[in-house]
Formats: sequence, C-alpha cells, structure tokens
Amino acid sequence: MKTGQYIRRAVGYFIKLIVLVIVLYLLLFVTGTARVSAGYFVGELFATPRGLMLLGALAVLAACYPMFGYVSRRMAADLREDRVRIVSAFHADGYVLEKEQEGESMTFRAGGLFRRIWLTFDDRITVRSCGEGFVEIEGLRKEVVTAQFRINTYMQNKRHENND
Repeated sequence: MKTGQYIRRAVGYFIKLIVLVIVLYLLLFVTGTARVSAGYFVGELFATPRGLMLLGALAVLAACYPMFGYVSRRMAADLREDRVRIVSAFHADGYVLEKEQEGESMTFRAGGLFRRIWLTFDDRITVRSCGEGFVEIEGLRKEVVTAQFRINTYMQNKRHENND
C-alpha cells in the first residue's frame, strides 16, 4: 500500500469515527437523554484532557486501521479465462468494472452512491493476475472476503459444468 493511500484511508476512517461520536450525541440530544448542551459537549470534547484523550484514541485507532482493514487475497482463477465469471461475481455484489488492463488487472468500484459514501470513496477492489491460474484480490477486508467467496462460488459452478 502506498503512503498516500495509507494516509487517505486513515483520515477517512478518522472522519467516520468523528461522525459516529457526533451522531451518538445527536441521538442523546434528540431523545432528551443528553445531560449537557451542545455547546458544553463541544467544549468538553476539544478543551478538556478527557476530550482530547478521546480524540487521540480515535486518531490512533484510525492510524492503525489501514494495517488490518485492508487485505490482499490470492486464489485460483485465471484473469483471461475466467473474466466473465469474475465480472459476474462483482456485479452480483453491486460492483461495476471501472477499468481493465487486458489480462493483467481489473478494478471494480461500488455501484451505488450511498455505498461509495459509506466506504468513504475508498471502494476500489483490484483483481490482478499473479502467475498462471492465480489472481490476487486487493481492497477493503470485508469487501475482498465477500468477493473471494462469490468468485469461488462461480469457479465451483464452472468445475461442475465441466464435469457434466
């Protein structure tokens, strides 16, 4: 993973965490269970040691997240021979083919705007050829695992079709 990509992913996750804290407070405020006003909450968050420690903990978590939130998985498939199955697996999961280098790599992006926003526009999954009969899938852990499972299912269907 490149340094710029790592920083962008960490910042995106930090923003998600800050939005989560704000949404939680808003829920407390809207339901009438918040014990303090919005102004006091903001002051508590940015001007006290406890608030700054929370922000620091969120920053550390966000800085570590790209190390365990993104993976590369290798699996048995051929990018040229199984292209239709790979593309179909991604389409079934709501991804669209963004770009392709014939026989070398394919890059997919989430198809819906809400999903792209939720993934903080870091929704790219890259499938690269890495030797005869193997591909490597790289991207957000949850999305890569789901894609790998779907591609495996399509590949098993291929094996069953060939045996019949």
